[in-house]
Amino acid sequence: MKRKQLLCAFLSLLIFLTLFLPAPAAAADLYFTAVNDNILPLTADTMPVWSNRTLYVPYSVFDQSSTGINLDIYCSYSRNENTVTLLNLKKILVFDLNSGECRDDLTGETYSAQAIIRNNRPYLPVAAVCSFFGLTYSYNTISQGYLVRIKSSAVILSDAKLIDSGQNLINLRLRDYNQSIAPSTDPGYTNPSVSPAPPVSPSEPDDKNNPSSTSVRTYLAFRCEQSEGIAGILDTLDANNLCGLFLFTPQTLEPCEDLVRRILGTGHSIGLLAEGGTLEQTKLLLEQGQTLLQSLHYTRATIACVPKEQRSTLENEGWVCWSSTFSLSPGPSSNSSAFAANTLHRLEGRTYSTYLTLPASLDTKRVLPALLHQLDTKNFVVSVPMETRL
Repeated sequence: MKRKQLLCAFLSLLIFLTLFLPAPAAAADLYFTAVNDNILPLTADTMPVWSNRTLYVPYSVFDQSSTGINLDIYCSYSRNENTVTLLNLKKILVFDLNSGECRDDLTGETYSAQAIIRNNRPYLPVAAVCSFFGLTYSYNTISQGYLVRIKSSAVILSDAKLIDSGQNLINLRLRDYNQSIAPSTDPGYTNPSVSPAPPVSPSEPDDKNNPSSTSVRTYLAFRCEQSEGIAGILDTLDANNLCGLFLFTPQTLEPCEDLVRRILGTGHSIGLLAEGGTLEQTKLLLEQGQTLLQSLHYTRATIACVPKEQRSTLENEGWVCWSSTFSLSPGPSSNSSAFAANTLHRLEGRTYSTYLTLPASLDTKRVLPALLHQLDTKNFVVSVPMETRL
């Protein structure tokens, strides 16, 4: 009897740890969404995502007109004002993507939560929205990936019962998803495995079973040691619906406050550039950067660009350290097309993730359109540089 009680206690602890896990272990896992007792269709552009250790869902998940499920919340997205508004008869919550502000529109109170843009649509922090409107949410590991579930007082099934009774529907959603991403021009294409893919490290292929794969996941980082080129780089990335990682020193964070707000509001990633001569100096720079991010933007960074010999120590302390495949430095006389062609020549033959670092300069702004075009032509797919993917 005592052994059985200990086993039950151990299983309860495992369930607790699973539910409150702070971030997913693998970047390529699939995320299913449920609202009350309904499992929503699985699509690539509406999956929940993690950013800066915060779980986000598309704003439309809360909207009955999109899901058919009534959470007693009405949602609207104004592209002209770049705001998302959620309201019911008692409360109004507004996310301003331009300023990075989240406020109670009735009282004027502001909150340390921000909306981001993914796949050309606003994503909202699920915890903040649920807390404001009296909803709850859960995060469960399932055999096909993860299930994010938003619940109101109208919910009937427990998470365990929903997952158990919904296995057939989850598999159906997965099959539909696989079919939706299958290349229609390839008659020999077979659907991907339902098993979650392992995380990709910079030194191993994206697909070990297919080294000849033509799509190479590519991440772009910009060293923001000066501010002149940042706005133009953002314009180019936004025009191409691409995201990058912007690495700021503590010295450039405060003067670039508006640019940082734009970066966070449009779905890019923020990291810290801290290259001290000693580990202690680097830690001091990281602390200064975190303090500024917290005070100015109510957020914290998890990605850092630090000296190579200091990475292992800082990674053990929880930092995700950026490691470049190539550091590129276009000069005033660099021809855009020649620079892009030379970069692709250096990348020729690579079949695994690529990490490119450029200065956030006016010269980078000038050559970036040609570089993005060449990357796209050669199937180097520029991806969102989140901490779970680096």
